[in-house]
Amino acid sequence: MRITNRMLSNNAIRNINRNLENMARAQEQMSSGKRVNRPSDDPIVVARILAFKTSIAANDQYQKNMEDAKGWVDASESALGMATDVLQRARELAVYGANGTMPLESMQALGKEVDQLKDEMKQIANTSYGGRYLFGGSKTTEAPFGDDLVYKGDEANLEWEIAPRVKIAVNENGKETFVDAIDTGSGSKKGIFDLLSELSNALNKGDYSGVEGTLSQFDQAIDHILDIRASLGAMSNRLEMSLSRLSDTQISLTQTMSKLEDVDLAKATIEYKNYENVYLASLATSAKALQPSLIDYLS
Repeated sequence: MRITNRMLSNNAIRNINRNLENMARAQEQMSSGKRVNRPSDDPIVVARILAFKTSIAANDQYQKNMEDAKGWVDASESALGMATDVLQRARELAVYGANGTMPLESMQALGKEVDQLKDEMKQIANTSYGGRYLFGGSKTTEAPFGDDLVYKGDEANLEWEIAPRVKIAVNENGKETFVDAIDTGSGSKKGIFDLLSELSNALNKGDYSGVEGTLSQFDQAIDHILDIRASLGAMSNRLEMSLSRLSDTQISLTQTMSKLEDVDLAKATIEYKNYENVYLASLATSAKALQPSLIDYLS
C-alpha cells in the first residue's frame, strides 16, 4: 500500500489529539481530586461508587431516625424520673398523715401539698418533646390529659425505622403509664391521679386509716414507673450501641468509597508529566516527519 503525505498527516494529528486528551484527563483528575468524573471514565467503578453513596445516604437517614428516637426515649425517661419524685414525695406525706397524732389542720395542709403534686403530675403526663406530646400514643398534637384528667390519647405505638426492615417502638402511652398503674386486686386498675386524689381526700377528712391504706398503692405506683423507666433505659442503651455501630459502618463505607473515587495526586502528577512529555515528543516527531513538499510551496 502506498503511504501518502495525507495519511502521515492524518495519523500524526490523530496521535497528537489522543495524547492531548490524555493530558486533559490527567489534568481534570488533579483539579477535581476525583479519579472518575463521568461514567465513561470507568463504568464499573462509577457503579460501585453510586452503590456506596446510596448506602451512605440511607445510613445517614437511619442515624437521624435513631437520634430522634433516642431523644424521645431519653425525654420520656426524664419525665418519668420526675414522676417518681412526685410519687415518693406523696408517699412521704402519706406516712406523715398516717401516724394518728397529727391534728386535722396539719393533715389538711398536707392535703393541699398533695393537690399541688397532682397538678405537677398532670404537667409531667403532658410533657412534650419537639412539639409532640410524649404520652399520647399516636395523638401527639393534643395534650393527653385535660383538666378532667381523662386520657384523650390512644395506645398506638410510634415506630422509627433504624435499619432496613427494622423498626422500633419507643413511646409509652399515658393509659399504660398513668391510668393502669395500680392493681387493686379485684381485676381492675387504678390510676395515679385517682390515687393522689384519694390521698388528698383522706388527708382533708383526717382519715388516718384511709391515708395509711394508700401507702402500699404508692409502692405499687412507684414500682410501676420504675419498671417503665428500666425499659426505656434499656432501649436508650440499645439505640446508643446502634448509633455507635452505624458510625463505624459509615466510616468504613466512606473510606472504601474514597479509595475508589479519590485520585492519588502524586500518581496523577507523574502520569500528567508523562503524558506531557509524550505530547511534546509527538509534536516534535511529527514536525520532522512531515517536511514541506513542493506542493506546499506552489500553493
